[in-house]
Amino acid sequence: FQIPDLQTTALANGLEIALVEGHEAPLVWVKLVSNSGGWIDPDDRPGLASVTVDMLNEGAGDLDAAGLAAELRKLGASVSSGASSDGSAISLKTLKSNLGPALDLLASVVRDPTFPEDEWDLMRKKRLQNLDAARQDPSQMAGRALRNLVYGGAYKGNQTTEASYAAMDTAQMKAWWAEHGTPANMRILVGGDVTLAEITPLLDARFGDWTGDAPELPAKPTQADLPDHPGGTIFLVDKPGAPQSVLRGWGWIGGRTDADAPALTLANMAVGGQFVARINMNLREDKGWTYGAWSDLSHNYLDTGMVMVATNVVTPHTADSIAEVMSELRSVGSDKPITAEELEAGRGSLLGKFPLKFENPGYLLDQTAQVERYGLPDDWITGRQDRLRAVDLAAAQAAWDKAVSVDEINWLVVGDAATIKADLDTLGFEIIQIDTDAVPTD
Repeated sequence: FQIPDLQTTALANGLEIALVEGHEAPLVWVKLVSNSGGWIDPDDRPGLASVTVDMLNEGAGDLDAAGLAAELRKLGASVSSGASSDGSAISLKTLKSNLGPALDLLASVVRDPTFPEDEWDLMRKKRLQNLDAARQDPSQMAGRALRNLVYGGAYKGNQTTEASYAAMDTAQMKAWWAEHGTPANMRILVGGDVTLAEITPLLDARFGDWTGDAPELPAKPTQADLPDHPGGTIFLVDKPGAPQSVLRGWGWIGGRTDADAPALTLANMAVGGQFVARINMNLREDKGWTYGAWSDLSHNYLDTGMVMVATNVVTPHTADSIAEVMSELRSVGSDKPITAEELEAGRGSLLGKFPLKFENPGYLLDQTAQVERYGLPDDWITGRQDRLRAVDLAAAQAAWDKAVSVDEINWLVVGDAATIKADLDTLGFEIIQIDTDAVPTD
């Protein structure tokens, strides 16, 4: 398998263009990406980046939201926009035959958004409803509580509230976009049934005269900005009557560009990174306590990453499940080291599935955006397979032993406290009962 070539150029105003050709279908993807996202939100208005970018396609130029949607439908095209914690993107998908007029609409969304008050009123109501739902649904409760625990009030822990939505208005959104929605703060990524020679003049006609300086962004967050929770703690969120308990265990690991990161990836595949991994086979296949149990390695703007164990289990076996997972994690570094069979199963899964990701040019475009966003090496995408092939069994075991400190793992449990707390007490963890904002309730 050969990864498609990434072709690059720039418009006269310096706006960088990256293209991945894919001529299997007459479709073209165009995406404008920036590193301005939720991580730069003001402390008193978390969510400002998200709502601003989300509002871009709610009205642009002479078109309101309904009119813009109608024009896109006529072209068989779609425009979406959104901001994550680490950045933002405005994306177009269109038939190649309608590329010109579809780009006109995209340019209008990017360069002339109107931020109508009535659309913001509707969006705010929906987001407030979603916020209320997030405090009722156990999995969403776990997600919110975990972000508060891990990040405190910084970075991903600076989460939206009713007060932050009330404090936002469209004037703030216009000011945010005027500062961050500039060509000096963006790149254009293109994929699909188009060549660089074809797309460059089309983009130049719509974005070549676009001006605007790059914003001054704050320093990237580091782990030093986050709370320091000692290991061996269970944080318990009460959900009376819950038939299942949501379990999330986490601990810090090294960075994604560390020399042993590929080895750690393969080690995790054996422990919890795929269906046949140890944790899932134990809790699901052997015990029947869950539909699935997984471990994952995640990285973002921080200089370190996180190992996360995630599962939802039947309430009576909440404590048992934590005990089983902890036993599995400990055994990897003692009496049940990773086997050659497990290593090859994980490697085969990752190597075999990798080419399928490139069936849609959007995957390579997203990976290209991440390379720039996180300062990854030039061969981050093209060298991935070789890095995984180079890992031997000793390296995988050593990477796990070095990175994963079982005694430093903490757990978040969302479940019926009246039913599960007595059993949790037997595990030997300190137990702190909290609400979804990680405020102690004891």
